[in-house]
Amino acid sequence: MSFLNHIRPLKLAEIERLRAEFAAAPPRRSADRPLRDFRAALQGGRRLIAEIKGKAPSHPGFELSAPVDRMARAYLRGGAAALSLVTDRAHFGTGLEDLDAARSVGLPVIAKDFVLDPVQIDAAWVAGADAVLLIARWLDAHALASLRAHARGLGLAVLVECHDERDIDLALGAGADLVGVNNRDLAALRTDLGRGERLLPRLPGRIVRVAESGLYTVADVERLARVGADAFLIGHALLKSRDPGDTVAVLGGRRAPGAPLVKICGITNAEDARQASEAGADLLGLVFAESPRRVDLEQAAAIRLAVPGARLVGVFRDHAPGQVLAAVRAADLDLIQLHGSESSAYGDEVSHAAGVPLIRALAPSQVDDDTPARHPEAAYFLVDPPKGTAATARGEMLAAAARLSRAGARVLVAGGLGPADVAAALAEAQPYGVDACSALESEPGRKDHRLVLNFLRKAGR
Repeated sequence: MSFLNHIRPLKLAEIERLRAEFAAAPPRRSADRPLRDFRAALQGGRRLIAEIKGKAPSHPGFELSAPVDRMARAYLRGGAAALSLVTDRAHFGTGLEDLDAARSVGLPVIAKDFVLDPVQIDAAWVAGADAVLLIARWLDAHALASLRAHARGLGLAVLVECHDERDIDLALGAGADLVGVNNRDLAALRTDLGRGERLLPRLPGRIVRVAESGLYTVADVERLARVGADAFLIGHALLKSRDPGDTVAVLGGRRAPGAPLVKICGITNAEDARQASEAGADLLGLVFAESPRRVDLEQAAAIRLAVPGARLVGVFRDHAPGQVLAAVRAADLDLIQLHGSESSAYGDEVSHAAGVPLIRALAPSQVDDDTPARHPEAAYFLVDPPKGTAATARGEMLAAAARLSRAGARVLVAGGLGPADVAAALAEAQPYGVDACSALESEPGRKDHRLVLNFLRKAGR
């Protein structure tokens, strides 16, 4: 039995419940849920629709660990054009009740459900959806056209999902202007990008064409872009990522494949934050530990207000978990960086409580072949020699970073890097990214914008 056949009777029962609910109180959308133009957000080439779901039948071991609003912010700051929220709670763990959290970041949101009746569209509209999904495989020509017209009458965009040539003909016959080709076989739940290569060219250019499912790499995205895809609905590659925001940035083309992630640390004021972000820095570091660059919660909140779209990293050293979480809330931090003697269990605790990825800072002497296994909580490792050590520590740092990179870890290198030596460090250690602070300053806590720009250029950005 295909998944669609399995789910049909459950949806029919849900339709009856919704009809009873709206008979008592007719559907009404509140003014604080204004409609956003989902279709327009997907125009312009290589637009990402980032998906949120609590679990997935096609990946039985998966369970969403971060809150819906936290995932939405990660996607927004990574460069997503729109969001997809799966609203079948029984099978996917998220529902219409999560739409407000998803739309809180300002992106248009599609409610993805298994729609058979107009009342399901009414429910999505009331809950705050900007678009709905219609699966052509599940509907005949009359039902597809009727449901699409009902949704458009409410102002909702409609993504018509197709799996074969018959579905394409149905979508075109229904007047669809937003069509998705799902690369997943709904019976076996296997994906094949060849399906998209075959079907996407059948869609005329006036239609916004969306590739769905099975997209994990830049090569996958580029493969379907070549045959006409305008946008890409990506779920599992983001949901399973150790850093979903970064994965969105890479798949969406904000950072070229192989280009290093660049973190500018020691940001203490709004102007430096704005300049570094506009120059192209991927991460901005705010130091909460004792340092000439230390910021308090009020300063951190002001920086966040100045750069709402930037990805901020909080740097901590042996803080109590409550202090870390307070800083995450105050500055809406995107990552946590630990620089002290915190245990792996501590890191896991604060990362999960905050719902953000973790950077584990280590001295070169703390790195060996078992380091990734000892720190499974870490999305990244930062290799940083102790302050004030001899110049030989630079070579030790690069060797340790290279060792972690060979082990498959995502590694950032630090150690006073500046424009003069960043290119050599990248060539020698082949890290995932670089972290710069003091070498980009005019004085402690104040960045020199020319040095920041030059550093990014020498880093290949």
